[in-house]
Amino acid sequence: MMNADRFTFTRAIAACLVYGTGIDARSVEDVVRSALDNAPVAPSKAMLEELHTTVTTRLHDAGLPEEAQRVALVYGGATKIKGYVFESPALPEIRGASALLEWVNDHHLSAIWRETLGESLGESCIIYAGGGSLLAFAPVAKGAELAGRIEQAFTRQTLTANSVAVAATFSLLELRYGRRPLDFWADAFLDRWQNLHLRPELEAYYYAPLPGSAAANLSDDAIRTAVPGRALTVDDISAVRRFLNRKQFGELVTILATMFNRRRDERAYAGAPRVLPLYPMTPWAERCASSDVRPAEWRGTVADETRAYSEPSARKRYVGQLIKRDDDDQTRWYTSTFAWRAPDDLRNRSWETRWEAFLAKEGAATPYRCAMDQQPNVTPPRDLNEIGAASRPDRYIGIIYADGNNVGRLIATLSTPDDLHQTSAHLSTAATDAVFKALAQCLRPAEVRRKRQRAVVHPFEILTIGGDDLLLIVPGSRAFDVALAIASEFERSLAQNLPAPSDACASNAIHTRYIRETLVTREPYTPSVGLSAGVVVAQESAPIFFLRDLVEELLKRAKKLARSLTGQRYYGGAVDFMVLKSVTMVADTVETFRKAALHDESDRRLTARPYTWHEFAGLLETARALKRSRFPRSQLYRLRRVMETTPGVMTSSLEYLYTRVRQKDANTMLIEHIEQAWRQADAALRRPATHPWLLRAAGGHETIWSDLAEIYDMVSLPEGEDGQRTV
Repeated sequence: MMNADRFTFTRAIAACLVYGTGIDARSVEDVVRSALDNAPVAPSKAMLEELHTTVTTRLHDAGLPEEAQRVALVYGGATKIKGYVFESPALPEIRGASALLEWVNDHHLSAIWRETLGESLGESCIIYAGGGSLLAFAPVAKGAELAGRIEQAFTRQTLTANSVAVAATFSLLELRYGRRPLDFWADAFLDRWQNLHLRPELEAYYYAPLPGSAAANLSDDAIRTAVPGRALTVDDISAVRRFLNRKQFGELVTILATMFNRRRDERAYAGAPRVLPLYPMTPWAERCASSDVRPAEWRGTVADETRAYSEPSARKRYVGQLIKRDDDDQTRWYTSTFAWRAPDDLRNRSWETRWEAFLAKEGAATPYRCAMDQQPNVTPPRDLNEIGAASRPDRYIGIIYADGNNVGRLIATLSTPDDLHQTSAHLSTAATDAVFKALAQCLRPAEVRRKRQRAVVHPFEILTIGGDDLLLIVPGSRAFDVALAIASEFERSLAQNLPAPSDACASNAIHTRYIRETLVTREPYTPSVGLSAGVVVAQESAPIFFLRDLVEELLKRAKKLARSLTGQRYYGGAVDFMVLKSVTMVADTVETFRKAALHDESDRRLTARPYTWHEFAGLLETARALKRSRFPRSQLYRLRRVMETTPGVMTSSLEYLYTRVRQKDANTMLIEHIEQAWRQADAALRRPATHPWLLRAAGGHETIWSDLAEIYDMVSLPEGEDGQRTV
């Protein structure tokens, strides 16, 4: 990440400094470069003061008084995104809401910068725009105005989506060394570090550098230059390393994020009062069939359905139809009633268009494209039923919600705007490529019936791929394979573009509960940024807002396991999942359900979730081995019932051995894929496992058997083994 030409924003910063003054920006570029590119990595307080004097004097000589030697940073984006996207359970409206929000954030906001500052300067000021947020430079005189226009843009285009934007001004010295370095530097920090009452707060803010970061790579001698004339102990050097790790450009991003959150909660903070859209529901008005909280402004037929829409919901449906490439006749219900029109480039920027562009180039040789070549017309799915139709068993959908691990902390410790720009680009590219490659390898176009006519659809829906997080809907029986393929490709890609620390653990070196090889270990890599995911499989008729809450909780549980693995210097991700055969299975949260049904917090857990990706690949392979050997499903469930109802582990272990002996055709398979493939979680535990129970590092036992029973029906055999017909 660090290189000689890292400050590609030098010209943009220089242009923002002289904006509106008539001064040639080229006359101050060298000053900007000296303050940023040529500045010492670990300066002392005296060096900072000297640098400040030099920069201030040179800018003053160029015609800029000291009070004008600042630039603005603007940070903003949508809030409560999932509440807006999943307000309606209908797929066309979910699709339209997601596409509209993404277009506003990724493209329309950048256009506002170009319109306000000019084409060249506006484009060069954008540090990143994606994943639901934007960060950009601006002249001081335009910072607050542009922040206000961000909030206005979301309201004008979506009518109901919430958004927040804030702006703050910083000096050149702050762009390199964080907030107000002249007022508080390493020597003052060390004085406060000695106060044991203050240390917990200081540790929370000045956290330890991530392995491989610029601060972590500083030598002890370099750190001593920041506090000259003072004998530093090992603890002092570690403390100063924490301080220097935080006092970089990333600290300004943290400040803006804090301002963002406060304005979201207080409305009138950091600018003019934020106006929230409100559509009062009067007693005599007809309710909007989509939102159920706004009065309907139109009633009629859309795609053979009688619907009553408010204008915000109508926009979602209209955009969803455009993304699906409906013609003018099919969207006339909207265009003949409402004045707002979708921008011309929205359709061209849809995930559908990008997916087809991928299949035409990078994915031309994938199984999906080969199957697609045999079909004259493959269209997007109209609803969740058409995605569920591609599942075996049918009528099940899978929701995958994934997010990168520790990305926020990584961004907070980046040294420069260019580092942030490059990192966000790597994350976005890795996520998009991983999703497309996984879909092209794991799925095929699916045949569905529409009014007794045959149609072929893309059996998935990409709701968002923003930065390091992604949300998509796929057929239930393919959800686990798609999630695994996405994680593997994402982590491998970032391992090349954002190299892991030299002492990081490779994917085949960490101790896991699964011993055999999987796709994660056959071609090992050393992950630098892991991807964790929550996966929920449920019937297509399940309430989408309910599934959204479940998958978010599953993701949090997976991230908790991933964080625990960093102690072993492993930075890969993890996964947690749930298969719902009935919505009433979970009446509250995942935690409450598992505590009651799976004894999740006892010393005898009836589940081994969450899993690392290697373990998850092993679990899928174990389930496939059970299917290949035609292990009776009734025996799988019977043994799970025995484990649930009998205390201890010996009775159920004897029952397992009895079952294994009786199932002669499956005896060898159980030995190979259960007893010889799975082991206890802690390498220090020398006691042999009592299968199907595994010893836990924290004491007690856990088992994969309930997890196998849960996923059994949703694990597909490779093509040619399951006898299923493909399109």
